[in-house]
Amino acid sequence: MTVSRVLNGKPGVSEKKRQFILETVETLGYVANAAARTLRGTSQILGLVVPGIGSPYMGQVIRGIMKTAERLDYGVMLYTQGDKGAELSHTEGNSRIDYFSPLFSSSLTEGAVLVVPYDYETLVDAFKEHQVPYVIIDHHGNIEDEPVITATNQKGIIDAMRHLLALGHKRIGFITGRMNMGCAQDRLLGYQTALKEVGLPYEQELVREGDFEQPTGFAKAVELLQLNPRPTAIIASNDVMAFGAMDAIKDIGLRVGHDVSVIGFDDIPMASQVYPTLTTVRQPMAEMGEAAVDLLITLLRGHTPLTLQRELSTELIIRESTARPPQK
Repeated sequence: MTVSRVLNGKPGVSEKKRQFILETVETLGYVANAAARTLRGTSQILGLVVPGIGSPYMGQVIRGIMKTAERLDYGVMLYTQGDKGAELSHTEGNSRIDYFSPLFSSSLTEGAVLVVPYDYETLVDAFKEHQVPYVIIDHHGNIEDEPVITATNQKGIIDAMRHLLALGHKRIGFITGRMNMGCAQDRLLGYQTALKEVGLPYEQELVREGDFEQPTGFAKAVELLQLNPRPTAIIASNDVMAFGAMDAIKDIGLRVGHDVSVIGFDDIPMASQVYPTLTTVRQPMAEMGEAAVDLLITLLRGHTPLTLQRELSTELIIRESTARPPQK
């Protein structure tokens, strides 16, 4: 099926058709093999709630989810939330939950994976109210007793900071993700922890809140580069914002690595293809998707998992975008 090939990132589909399918999926959602499974008298369909499918991070996570669901003979019903990251009114929140109502029908879905969803508390409360099993990828803050798959976000940034500190950097800028997200909070905590380890003060002016988008990475890096003295290194909370930071550095005539070092987070394919190649914290995005489905199926089968919460290991990948700070 062409749609399946696109969602699984397989070749053999024209770029025009691929874009059409992605736009259609974004608007309508996607049900894999739903009719055939219903005719068999079983659902075996998992719900998948994502903010959108345009980011490289989301593509990798979805690939892992689809791969494991297919291996276990489950279909996937995809719901996208669009680009609305703002808080919703009570009426808007109820309307959003109505949109997700098929996820709460046992005849359509058995459970769901929620990947960094907007309206987190409202959505989770609805799943609990309808007694529909779910697993969260990249949590939002308080995760006590919640089934969660995430990465070692705090450790990943600590490793990145230790690398820069070992090179001699002391004034390091940091661009966070959306701070209502647990992964962004953990990464900021990693930055603060690494500073404390070496006795450096936490300076609020060196921290800017981002949203994981490249234009924001550019804009926030411009703000950091206007400081006096400016930072000799910038860590962005994902690779896409790091690309924006690299553009900002080049835009004012400085050299990435030589004048200002840059580190990202994710290790998407483009990280090894940009110039200079990007030092980044690799997180196992596809594996997080696979682990989420495995945990959800365990819950659906009534088994007790070894743990409800798993942190998959990150790894610092050192490339060309980091070097010793320039000598004064």
